[in-house]
Amino acid sequence: MLSQVHHHSQQGFNKDQFEQLCAWIDDHIQEQIGWTELMHESGCDHLSIQSSFAKYKATTPMTYIRKRREDFKSVRNQSGSAVQFHSLLTK
Repeated sequence: MLSQVHHHSQQGFNKDQFEQLCAWIDDHIQEQIGWTELMHESGCDHLSIQSSFAKYKATTPMTYIRKRREDFKSVRNQSGSAVQFHSLLTK
């Protein structure tokens, strides 16, 4: 968990911490991921997460998650396996 990121008001977190959250999303893409899960995993509040996604990905967290799910389905259909999703998409 990224618990060291606690209480970042509306500033979000640094790029490395943000990338860790994105990797966590990829690792849990087949599970329910909502605001509660994002806040728990990142240790940040709703506004911090939203501002970080706007800053680093130019999108909202929920749009990012929906897109990653589409990517996951595409990769899984092409490879026949869900193994190493994050590494396949970040190459």
